[in-house]
Amino acid sequence: MKNLAFKRLVVASDTLKSGNQFEFKPRFNLITANDNSFGKSTLAKLLFWTLGGDLELDITWASFDVRCLVDFTIGGETYQVGRYGNIMFLHRPNGQWEKFPKITGKYSEVFAEIVGFKALLPNRNDATKLESPPPAFYFLPFYVDQRRSWSHAWNGFINLEQYSKWQKTIIEYHTGYLLPEFFEFEEQIATRNLEKKTAEIEVKKIETAIEVVKTYLPTSIKTVALSKGEFDTLAAEVTEDIANLQAKQEELLGTIAEIQTERLYLQSQLDLSTLASTELEKDYSFSVECVEGESLLCPLCGTEHDNSSPRRASILADKDEADSLVTQLSGKIDLLDKKLVRTQKQHESTRTEIDFINNKYKSLDSSETTDTGTNSAESSFLGSIASRAVQMHVQQTMETKTTLIRTINATNKNLRAEQKKLLTKDERENLDATFKDSLAKYIDELKAQGINLSPIESPLDYKKLYGSGGAAESTRGLLAYYMSIIRQAHRAENEVFSAVVIDTPNQQEQADFNYEKILKFLMDSVPPNTQLILCAMNRSEIDSYKSAAHVIELDEKKILSDTKYAECRALLNFDAPISSSSPAQ
Repeated sequence: MKNLAFKRLVVASDTLKSGNQFEFKPRFNLITANDNSFGKSTLAKLLFWTLGGDLELDITWASFDVRCLVDFTIGGETYQVGRYGNIMFLHRPNGQWEKFPKITGKYSEVFAEIVGFKALLPNRNDATKLESPPPAFYFLPFYVDQRRSWSHAWNGFINLEQYSKWQKTIIEYHTGYLLPEFFEFEEQIATRNLEKKTAEIEVKKIETAIEVVKTYLPTSIKTVALSKGEFDTLAAEVTEDIANLQAKQEELLGTIAEIQTERLYLQSQLDLSTLASTELEKDYSFSVECVEGESLLCPLCGTEHDNSSPRRASILADKDEADSLVTQLSGKIDLLDKKLVRTQKQHESTRTEIDFINNKYKSLDSSETTDTGTNSAESSFLGSIASRAVQMHVQQTMETKTTLIRTINATNKNLRAEQKKLLTKDERENLDATFKDSLAKYIDELKAQGINLSPIESPLDYKKLYGSGGAAESTRGLLAYYMSIIRQAHRAENEVFSAVVIDTPNQQEQADFNYEKILKFLMDSVPPNTQLILCAMNRSEIDSYKSAAHVIELDEKKILSDTKYAECRALLNFDAPISSSSPAQ
């Protein structure tokens, strides 16, 4: 079984111009300080934060503009992960730096692949989509947070609620109740459920469409009674006849519109020509009867107008031309009127044929009302044909989709049956028994016999531990539960076994129990070859563990040091080598 062990944490703040780096050894490690405010918990959290876990960090850290790098090993190979904000950088053994714009999605998938974390959770908004959850869900059993985990189990990270009801799946996967193959079935089922969801949406749309058609296009009773073959033949004939007639009708209406437009134009020209002829006649009469001489002086403007014989002759010539134009226009209008009459008769004939078809099929109805109660005179038989056509086509589609849904349900039922065979009832009971034995053994070793174990049947019953025994005893009971989970996860071998990080195990001031014995219990309980990182105040009770561990001792300067900024910042340029390459999606 492969183990994940932290090797190094590098952190730098561009805001404070300070940084630091910390090394970790493969087995026992201690982060200690003489004061609780020197940053022990923050240092432990930065390990998981850098790898993509969301934790309850001090709010002042958000303003430090921090970037971090963690080196860790799996099976002797070294990986590196960098984080700046929510941008993730990954360097695999013998690989190049890869950049991920966010923690969820591709980065979570890649990280899960590296640590062999096969658990999948349904998307909160779409249960048919299964996702590799972020690294926090992988690290959950391996990290005990000082503030959150000593009061509630499986609570070391924040934002876990991004998935609904994740607890059962994640706990059972870590502890071996769910095998990796379980999620292969889940993926197959989810794929089919997505197909089923699409089909169900289409069926719903079809049902709505049928209701709309029934409402607005009532169906003839006799038409509905036709067989499919009869109906298709009838519908095809009617459709062809109506299409031809409608095309002809549209053509005739177009011709009528053109004739009327042209006639209006010619009529306006005729009116102007007639008016011009009349005025020219008046002008000629005036020039002959009322004017003496060869000219005429205007009394208003003083202009002298020509009234010679040629001028009077030109008036007559203009009048003859206007009369000729009147004759031509009258002739054209007469021709258009005749053409209009013929076209209108053709249109009436076509309209009669359309009405004939309507009346012909309408006569098939024996009753005066349709099945929806609408008067037959108001409901077109052609409308019924259309209604029937829509219903028949969508009904066929709906039957196909309904059959598909039934098939998917049956397939998923078979997949569920095969999925259940992955873990037999006896195997599940053995897991329960093993867990309860471990828990009882650890409870005894920690002298927490006041904890009531009778309601505890499996790792899922962690809430039944709350409030059992006194405060200090309850804390030791919770520690026994955590170590039982870790032991169960180690046996399950469902994933790379992570380093175990426990922040301040001396909760509730274990006055009635030797703190040194708790530390010895942890050293003995953690599986062999597993890295253990403890956060603890620097006091005499930890001397035994301290002597066996690699010690990181913080002082009043806390985590960051201004003298190490340049050195550490140079190690955090993981994005520079990939600045010219495309980011992973």
